[in-house]
Amino acid sequence: MKTYADIIDLLNYEGPGLADYVTNDELDQLLAGALPYGEIADRYLDDLRHSTLVSVRTDEAATRADLLAWMGWELEVAAEFRAEDAANEAITALIAHTAAQAKQERLALDNRDALIAKARQNGAQKNEIAAALRISRPTLDKWIQEREDRSLLNDAIYTLIRRDTSNTDQQTLFEALGIRDTSGQASVFLAGLSTSMLNDLRDGERELLEHAEKRARELA
Repeated sequence: MKTYADIIDLLNYEGPGLADYVTNDELDQLLAGALPYGEIADRYLDDLRHSTLVSVRTDEAATRADLLAWMGWELEVAAEFRAEDAANEAITALIAHTAAQAKQERLALDNRDALIAKARQNGAQKNEIAAALRISRPTLDKWIQEREDRSLLNDAIYTLIRRDTSNTDQQTLFEALGIRDTSGQASVFLAGLSTSMLNDLRDGERELLEHAEKRARELA
């Protein structure tokens, strides 16, 4: 039989931990102060009395006192972990909410732009569209220009992805596809263009890249 100086030494070397002696509900009660430490300590002491593998040199009263102190330390750590987990869950929920909200807003803006384009294709005048949206004509022109810029830069970035034979960061280019930040798209496109080795450009692709480069320099 292995003998330890006290219960603290035994638990540090052999275990078990507090979680091995309590259920989740009991742990909740301990943390809330609704369950006396002594009830759980009795479980440890009962196992120690009947153990044929380990023992301690301290008497039962000292062992119990040490055990209760150890449980207090364990519960402090458990409370810290609970608080940290709760904070992390709250942050995760906020991130998920923000992402969902951003997605809804992006979809709404994409739908708005598509409706504006459809109205123009069907012959509606810009003044009519602006009036229907209750915005000024310059604001409408800005939205239309932003949509055209995104379309141009998306096509140009996709061309870089397909035609680049160098070690350009393809992931960065992919991440820039479809975003609404045309200034950000322009910066990524220009960076990719400066390090790309373009081969086998098809008809119109070189002109597309040149046009996109000119517009990107205006936006970046």
